[in-house]
Amino acid sequence: MIFFPLSALVNAITSTIVSIIALVKNPKSDLNRSFCYFASSVALWSYCYFFWQLSRDANAALFWCRTLMGFAIFIPSAFFHFSTTLIGQRQKYGHKIIFWYCVSIIFLVLDFTPLFVKDVRPRLFFPFWPTAGIAYAPFLLMFIGLTLYSHILMFKNWKFFSGVRRNQIKYIFLGTAIGFLGGTTNYPLWYDIKIIPIGNIFVSVYVFLVFYAIIKFRLMDISTLLVRVSVFLIVYATVLGVPFYVGYKYGLWKQATWAMLVLATLGPFIYLALQRRAEKIILKAQKTYQAALREISFTMINIKDLDLLLNNIVLKVVSLVSVTWAAIYFFDEKQKKFILKHQSIRLGNPDLMQEYSFNSPLVESLNQSREPLIGEEIGLSSPKIGLAVPCFIDNDLVCFLLLGDKPKNAIFTQDDASVFTVLSSQTALAIQNCQFYSQERQRQQYMRVASLDRQMAGLAHEIDNPNSALLGSLGSLELVLDDLKEVIPTDKMEYLKKKIERARFNSKRISKMITSVREFSRASTGEVIPIKFEWIMEGLLNIIEPQFKYNGVNFIQELPNEEVWLRANKVEIEQVLVNLGTNSTQAINEIWLKGQNSPESKKEITLRAYKTTPNTLRIDFSDTGGGIKKELLEDIFLDFVTTKGSAEGTGLGLSISRKIIQKHNGKIWAESEGENKGAVFTHRHRFFS
Repeated sequence: MIFFPLSALVNAITSTIVSIIALVKNPKSDLNRSFCYFASSVALWSYCYFFWQLSRDANAALFWCRTLMGFAIFIPSAFFHFSTTLIGQRQKYGHKIIFWYCVSIIFLVLDFTPLFVKDVRPRLFFPFWPTAGIAYAPFLLMFIGLTLYSHILMFKNWKFFSGVRRNQIKYIFLGTAIGFLGGTTNYPLWYDIKIIPIGNIFVSVYVFLVFYAIIKFRLMDISTLLVRVSVFLIVYATVLGVPFYVGYKYGLWKQATWAMLVLATLGPFIYLALQRRAEKIILKAQKTYQAALREISFTMINIKDLDLLLNNIVLKVVSLVSVTWAAIYFFDEKQKKFILKHQSIRLGNPDLMQEYSFNSPLVESLNQSREPLIGEEIGLSSPKIGLAVPCFIDNDLVCFLLLGDKPKNAIFTQDDASVFTVLSSQTALAIQNCQFYSQERQRQQYMRVASLDRQMAGLAHEIDNPNSALLGSLGSLELVLDDLKEVIPTDKMEYLKKKIERARFNSKRISKMITSVREFSRASTGEVIPIKFEWIMEGLLNIIEPQFKYNGVNFIQELPNEEVWLRANKVEIEQVLVNLGTNSTQAINEIWLKGQNSPESKKEITLRAYKTTPNTLRIDFSDTGGGIKKELLEDIFLDFVTTKGSAEGTGLGLSISRKIIQKHNGKIWAESEGENKGAVFTHRHRFFS
């Protein structure tokens, strides 16, 4: 009977291998050590079982029977130790673990006496099968009771787990159904109940399943496991069972053994073919969304806008994978943090973090692994993460995607991790593409602004020439009128003189405006010198006052009574104030055009300048316009961020203004109570008095 010693040897080898791997993988882990104790007990029991089956006399058989039971005695207590560690309650049940190990030691002492194993005698086709002593029955009660108690504890705690750990417990239950039931087929013959211990080989299946559940983090789903185990049982029950039945029924053990060896050689190939076919049917939905994810991974490179790209990723993932939620975090260079950019929630109300620091446990784990991590690998309790997918450009983590649970608490598999790795690498390429496109657009915008400056300077020159000629013509006209004073009546003459003077005043005003425009459009030298604040205000009014009058805006000035000298570049500070004035005018016009103004609304802009310290000037530029959303108060100072239509703004005005103020060692910020409640832009300057 080669089947029984062969199955025992397979059990022994597999149990030894997995116990060593568990211990080597993480010898400091309580879970790994407790599993090693359990697997080692099974392995030593199996080795002795092998030698028992090969025994040629009763004395040797009795020795190996008592030795194998010496190790079997520790299987239930080691399993209880392992189970309580699995559910995270080893400390709570520590005294019970010690108690049951002590009970096992008592049974071990009795094992080498007739009280436990009385003798060995022929049963069925076995020449030497043990007979139970009086102490054997209490051991069986302990074995069955402690095993059931361990599973009751796991069942009670199962509902408190999710994801990987939840499925690990499922593996334990499935493995127990196969392994323990297979192993217990050995015991009826002890009491002369004629049941063949055919299930012995399935102890190996049990050990492997438990090993997968504890050691491997990226586990197959329980449905996949059921398919593989079912196929395994069918194939090997046929490969080993049919020859065994023929040998037992007809006594053709030699032919049956050869048939068993041939079929065992073909078994792995049959198993793999059937497994692939079954998984293709069972995992059809999973394979479908994985294929769709791969497809969008290679098409999102066409998206040019970074914000749209990130939003598209979370929406697609939630739609295709049906996770409860998805959120993407992007690294902010200024804040040195990962900021929540977009989220999509299908079910529940996840408590999502708004930001993660660079040294947070999640970010450190992603930087270390550089590949997708399952939630339990990260060790965070809130929010409950199903999968975390990092995205690297060169060696820098630029963003990461967090996913909630899959439907029915299914876990993320190795195939899922591989697909999301592809998605991550393609996201990195798409981000680089968006950044390149943004830089190119920025370059074109700056060229556009520079072109407008040149056109403004040219236009000012073209206006200045006829305006100068007009001033000259007004002087000539005045001389002619002097020659005709005796011809023209006095009242007519005074009227014409007033008109000429009015025209001269407006022409000189145009000339001043042209001078200011030329100065404003001329490339700044960047030189910072002491300059009167009054001169800056004169330049500002020359440029922007016509715009205020045209739009019906009342401009109020509240200036210091004393003379103030700023340490500044006149052209650049004028540019800041012109930008603020233009933005305020457009904000006021916007709410009037939309009809959102109330009867008491005013078109009003106020510039208030005052000292805050002996050497600091604060300028508040307020308006009665549409206001600014709270979340945009900081973003509006970034390049190309604008709340206006593309025809009205480039999104560069406030960005340039901030850079100018920072260059002057000042600070600029915005305040607003909300939409349609106006806004205040404030900046501070140091000055010389």
